[in-house]
Amino acid sequence: MVRLLRLRSLVPGLLLLPIVLSALTVARIELPDGFDAISDRLAVKGFGGRNKGHFEFPGHSGEFTRKESRLGVFDPLLVSNSGKSSFSLTGDLVENTVSASCEMTRKAVTVGIVTFDPKKMLYECELRHANATSMDRLLLGHPKPSGFKERLLAQERRRGEAQVLGQHFRIESVHRYQGSKLVSSAPAGYWIMQGESVVAAVELTDVDPVFYVRRDIGPEVRRGVLPVALGLAVLRDPANSALED
Repeated sequence: MVRLLRLRSLVPGLLLLPIVLSALTVARIELPDGFDAISDRLAVKGFGGRNKGHFEFPGHSGEFTRKESRLGVFDPLLVSNSGKSSFSLTGDLVENTVSASCEMTRKAVTVGIVTFDPKKMLYECELRHANATSMDRLLLGHPKPSGFKERLLAQERRRGEAQVLGQHFRIESVHRYQGSKLVSSAPAGYWIMQGESVVAAVELTDVDPVFYVRRDIGPEVRRGVLPVALGLAVLRDPANSALED
């Protein structure tokens, strides 16, 4: 009888569980006004927090690898982070298979509670296109804080550029979320721009990334922006590293 009463007392909570779980949605990065309405949302499947495997998103698929390491001398006095990643991409809008090899390095010296970065975080990818004689490149780094507020926030900002298939892109990290005043110190995602216009975004708020790509860009721009988005997605950023614990 007592056991039955206990079970009955749990029923209301069990009935509410699906409602609670449905309310737990994954955070989304801040996008330019109206960008949702003019972009395709490409959910990438297969990353799942893993270090290697097969991925796919609408019309495209490929393989990826990534790893990171941390070397500490009198840790945390002198810390060095490094990482490597790679990917291959084929698909409807990729005329030839694209392959990439990437490397990341960062060193930091800590004195008391102040951290100096004698060598800022640098991430570099070399992209190769089948049957092509030259390589394209993606560069991403940690820019110098532009003011007191930025230094106070201690955000791990990232800026970079990429040259892919004759298309030039600028990259800016995103630290804000849609519908929230919270600001992340580490990148929650990236905007990929041409000139002053955002042509694509990479969302990294879950174990699988999501790409947002403008519908009105030409096929040449889309072919160039997808490898850039993947290069950002496979990065094991030291700002999010479990090895820092």
